[in-house]
Amino acid sequence: MSITLYTAPNCLRCKIVKEFLAKRGQGYTAYDFKEDKDIFNNYYRANRSSIYRNPEGVEFPIFDDGNVIKQGTGEILAYLLSGRVLESCVTRSELLHGWISGLNVSACPAGQEENFSTLIRVLAKGGLTVQLRSDGRRSDLLKTILDEGTVSRMVLDIVAPSRLYPTVAGGPIDLEDLNRSISLTRSHADHLIRIVVSAYAGEGGAMTRITPAEAGEAAQMVLDACGNRMLPVFVEAAQNAGLEPLEGQALLPYRSKVRNVLVKAEIRKPEAH
Repeated sequence: MSITLYTAPNCLRCKIVKEFLAKRGQGYTAYDFKEDKDIFNNYYRANRSSIYRNPEGVEFPIFDDGNVIKQGTGEILAYLLSGRVLESCVTRSELLHGWISGLNVSACPAGQEENFSTLIRVLAKGGLTVQLRSDGRRSDLLKTILDEGTVSRMVLDIVAPSRLYPTVAGGPIDLEDLNRSISLTRSHADHLIRIVVSAYAGEGGAMTRITPAEAGEAAQMVLDACGNRMLPVFVEAAQNAGLEPLEGQALLPYRSKVRNVLVKAEIRKPEAH
């Protein structure tokens, strides 16, 4: 496997990947997009459709082994650790300026716990501020990772009522597991619990969202798990390119249904990220 990295000057995320490769004794060729601008520009033009631009421009580092193109420290390290196996739980980071997200402990495949934990460890020790996400499943792995002290912010997203979890989250949820996840999340200094108005593929494959009534069912599931009607939660919509944005006043019916169960529910504004 011949690895090529395209990097940026003074890039912490690039440094983390380089150090990881060096520690494993894996060789690579690196090009700085400024110092080697002709090489990078040719590569970019040839692979434009595969290269992601975040709000501030092209995301670095870019990794290419001749088989796949990966961007972002988390996704690159996940690929180096286990090929494409961790793609379900390590996705693109939506956070910039020293933060990293896109890390879903609940979606970690069985048998990949050590690789996922190693990934979190490398990111944190490399100097990035880690936001970890859970959907209430895999509280065992969540505890293991939180006990290491590598997570700066913990986000627990309740993505659907229990009957829809297999469709929306990819697997069923257990109330005891959810209760432990709630307790672990609340014990973290910087945490957030959300009832998420999730988008998912409905009948026929068309994208749809959970309804206000289903958000209320999700809130009832949380209450059944933890028994705390005063649990502070936020209501927020997951935005999807195939659906109209849902925020502000449009979320009031959802908040109303959730507040019938969890009385401290509030709408979370997108700028709160």
